[in-house]
Amino acid sequence: MNRLSFKPSALFISFDAVAMSGITVEALKIAKKIQQKNIPCYLDLGYDIKIDKGNFNKPYKDEYAQYQGIFTLTRLPGLTTIPDYNQTFLHKVYTCLIIQSTPINAEQKKHLLQRVEHCAQQVADALYQHWQTHNVRYLIVENGTLPENIIYTRALYIAIKQYGQAKNLARFVLWRDHDLMWNSEKGAQKYGPPPWPHAVKPIHSPHISYVTLNNDLKEKLERWCDEPVEIQVKKNTYDFTLKTSPKSLRKKLNISDTDIVIARTTRIIPQKRIDRDIILTHRLNQLFLRDASPRKVWLLIAGDENENYTHYKQLRQHIDWLQLTDCVCFLGSLPHDCMPNVSSDWSIEDLYHACDLVSFLTSWDYDSYGNPVGEAISSKRCYISSQYEYYQEVYGQYGFQAPIMPTSFADDGLPQDAFIADVYALLNDAVRMQNVAEENYQLGKRVLTNDILDTLLCDGRRKTMRDNIFVSVVLPVFNESERLESVLQSLYQQESIGKWINHQTYEVIIVDNNSTDDSLDKINQFRQRHPQMDIHIIKESIQGVSSARKRGMDYASLRAKTRDHRLGIKNKHYIVSADADCTVDPYWLYALINEMMRHGGDLGTCNYFYDEQAFQQRPNLFNEIQKTLRCRAFSFSLFGGFPDGKGFAVERELYDKIGGIEIFYQLNKGKFVEHLSDDWDFGIRAIAWGGKAIYAHESRVEINSRRVDTILDEVITGIAYGQDGTIIMKDVRPDSENHRPALRDTTTAETLQAWYYSIKDYMPKNIILPVLLNPARLLEEAAIRDFFGAPVADRLYQRIHEIKYEMRIIDFKPIHAYKTPAYRLYFEFRDELFAALRRAVGDDIGFPPPLPPCFEEVAPEDFNRFVWYYCEDRESGEAHNYFANGGVF
Repeated sequence: MNRLSFKPSALFISFDAVAMSGITVEALKIAKKIQQKNIPCYLDLGYDIKIDKGNFNKPYKDEYAQYQGIFTLTRLPGLTTIPDYNQTFLHKVYTCLIIQSTPINAEQKKHLLQRVEHCAQQVADALYQHWQTHNVRYLIVENGTLPENIIYTRALYIAIKQYGQAKNLARFVLWRDHDLMWNSEKGAQKYGPPPWPHAVKPIHSPHISYVTLNNDLKEKLERWCDEPVEIQVKKNTYDFTLKTSPKSLRKKLNISDTDIVIARTTRIIPQKRIDRDIILTHRLNQLFLRDASPRKVWLLIAGDENENYTHYKQLRQHIDWLQLTDCVCFLGSLPHDCMPNVSSDWSIEDLYHACDLVSFLTSWDYDSYGNPVGEAISSKRCYISSQYEYYQEVYGQYGFQAPIMPTSFADDGLPQDAFIADVYALLNDAVRMQNVAEENYQLGKRVLTNDILDTLLCDGRRKTMRDNIFVSVVLPVFNESERLESVLQSLYQQESIGKWINHQTYEVIIVDNNSTDDSLDKINQFRQRHPQMDIHIIKESIQGVSSARKRGMDYASLRAKTRDHRLGIKNKHYIVSADADCTVDPYWLYALINEMMRHGGDLGTCNYFYDEQAFQQRPNLFNEIQKTLRCRAFSFSLFGGFPDGKGFAVERELYDKIGGIEIFYQLNKGKFVEHLSDDWDFGIRAIAWGGKAIYAHESRVEINSRRVDTILDEVITGIAYGQDGTIIMKDVRPDSENHRPALRDTTTAETLQAWYYSIKDYMPKNIILPVLLNPARLLEEAAIRDFFGAPVADRLYQRIHEIKYEMRIIDFKPIHAYKTPAYRLYFEFRDELFAALRRAVGDDIGFPPPLPPCFEEVAPEDFNRFVWYYCEDRESGEAHNYFANGGVF
């Protein structure tokens, strides 16, 4: 069967060549998160890569059970059939080219390098076929730069380039170096002297994101490369969820609750310096005995005794010599809780729960990170550590509290009296131990939580904002699979006069609002094909476009502020809202931002249009839509307009000043749901706070016609967004469960009815509201006075203040405070308003729609009073229904 039809997978390749190590544990953490996205994960343990661990070509046996449920173990087939790919040749390459312990002349070296390249190409071909078989979409290479096997490393680079190009993938590879030549076993010079001329250096690749664990490794690696390569620093990640039902190790080992347990989780090799823990345990027991304390100090060691059995026997002899056999226990290799189906009575987490202290007294120059320290912190346990080379950067700089054993390259010996005294003092102060563990735990939650998966699933794009980005486009998405490709393409193809709007100056922030279709898959596929544009995906779990828009705009503001702080600058940054079902013109962004910059605008609005081709058989309906859009274009040009989520921009400083998007809730069928007017109400607050609104006529957004295609009857009757004052988002996607009637045009009566609802919705919000928020414009701005006519402008100005006094309204910034006064002014000035609009837009605007029937019995002298009653009615919702309840087209 052709596996290419299967879902994309993730493949992990470890150069560690052991069944279980810190590297594979970190891989497990990533794999568990990838699996949540329903992506199968494969693991190659590297038995066919590294030759010094005794596992070369060793078949998998117990390893299958260790990883069952998270990883499917795999390995590269056909390696034994490749000439030169065998242990003998790999050892020759290592001794002649890497550590250079076997001298060869120039001709021999040339011939050897040719064989290396030829073999690497054959291995690359096998890798390509293997990845294709498993439909590999994500590749994670662990410790691939170490020159353990330069043939395999070289083959990886060849295969990555070929596979990435063939599959049109961007950054599908996470290349993570935990250890490098300058920090791994430096004393032994395992990889020979620098500059390691035949080790394979990282290359600049559109397919690879490089990651290492600390800045020292990053800086040295970047300097070592022959070409500019960006290396990201990504710390290991820890789970701060404390185990709720641990197994009792103390009970199993007959350890008293008052005794002290020191835990050491480690490989049992000389470099890990377990001898230090043995000495420490011996000295601490002597001190407790000296002080006549009944307490006993236990050392529990978790690790594979068979990895270096000779060293294990030496440690045993040391324990016997110090007479510690009754308080030092080797527990064997314990799994982490994240590992399923492992036949072990206890886990690492059970050991941490049973202990009082976690030890990491490693060699000065062996470890580049130190996972046990982070595991101790996340398990809320005190720890002790040696001052190994990278301790300060990984943990020390953050202020974690612990006794630290001084070590250095020159002095890497045994624990001294001062350090032992510090540990003894800590163990004798239970309150201090509890406080230290708690404070380290809380600090760790802030500084040790890091999701490296973002680097992989976000194509390695930086999470920090580029220095020259000044526009962030926010796109809320909920199940928009059908439209996403065209929408994203329109955002990608933005053009500019002068080229100052380009992929280096704007970014797109997509807010996934709990999509259940393949929207995210399509976004990620698009992002792989277009790595030039920064696309960031974030999550908003609260359902509703308002919350999603707020989440994205808040995130954009935070990113911009963080960038400006980092650079020490304060430049204007524009946050733009877009809609996942509306495409934009090529100059949409340029026209919008340029107009705001030219006129000093804080708030920018766009021009809307429908595709005329979609209405060729519906001329009546299209004509009424066009009339509405002509009115909108005029009033926006006159007043600056109000934002609509389909397309508006706000300058970040104003956004922050007014507190961003405000979420308003309403009841619908007994449940609180979001009100959909967040964008409009945001504009009200922005203008009321002194923001300058600018209309960019050339910034064009094409509205999706699906609302009038799918629920035309509800559009015509003014309930397209709900009724009785409850404004909701109806599902009008073509693939929804809604009834999908055949497209039809409106009758003459329906056309007039649709227009009436549209103009009634439009007039209070677009003609009255701008002057309601700022009545002085009626007196001060000539264009506005000309539109209304001076007498009407003066009367309107006076009436606004009268209504404001009557209703005891302080201002119109609070959500919906404007509705009743706006509705009242519409009824009172309807004839004058329509006359002004006919003069400005055209005679086809017509005259005011009929009044609600309830006014037929109202005497003329009581009209204004009963208008107030009608517009103030908060029980029946009649006024909301009359004014189309929030929107039409």
